[in-house]
Amino acid sequence: MANVEPVKKVSRIKVKKKLWYKIISPRIFGLKEMGESYLANPQEGVGRKMKIGLKDLTGNVKDQNVYVSFIVTGANGGKLSTAVIGYHLTPAHVRRLVKKNVDRKDDYFTFTTKEGKEVVAKTLMITINKTKRSVRTELSKQLKEGLAEEISKLDANTLFNNLVYHKIQLPLKKKLSKVYPLRDLAIRSLFLKDQKNSDDQTVDLTEQAPAAVEAPVVENASS
Repeated sequence: MANVEPVKKVSRIKVKKKLWYKIISPRIFGLKEMGESYLANPQEGVGRKMKIGLKDLTGNVKDQNVYVSFIVTGANGGKLSTAVIGYHLTPAHVRRLVKKNVDRKDDYFTFTTKEGKEVVAKTLMITINKTKRSVRTELSKQLKEGLAEEISKLDANTLFNNLVYHKIQLPLKKKLSKVYPLRDLAIRSLFLKDQKNSDDQTVDLTEQAPAAVEAPVVENASS
């Protein structure tokens, strides 16, 4: 009786080819290249988040204490488009703002933009001297009213643009200083509510070098 040889299994390895895709800033930052991501398919990047220092976008050294969060919204050719979802001061900068013999007032507000998007704002006011509780309460009240009025007139893109160029903070500081002189008024953090707190949730999408080749997909086939 003849011996029957076992059927040999041949492995065919499929490795997904990856390419570099440029990550482009929104128009408010001049459609600048912010980095690259190494992806097998550009659609894999859609919905992912990243953050970058504002100084890298504006070239202004005064912006080194701010970073901006983005989400990838689409892919076109070799480019990934993005939208802003958050604006944040660095914790180290906030600590440096607080001096001795002053009052620090932190507030947390939720507002709605012109197009109906909810945003969360974390604010910081620092007075030039110690103040009464009634004064701090009035400052918070007028800050909330002023922000609500301003944000309700702006779409999200314009809102973030105005934050970057201090078109919101400076007028409000001037107005509130009539209640009591302020050393500083800052928006510590402002982000779209449906993106959660991008300060905590954002991960870096950009990569400096190609990632290791993925584990191969092995298919068995009878010869």
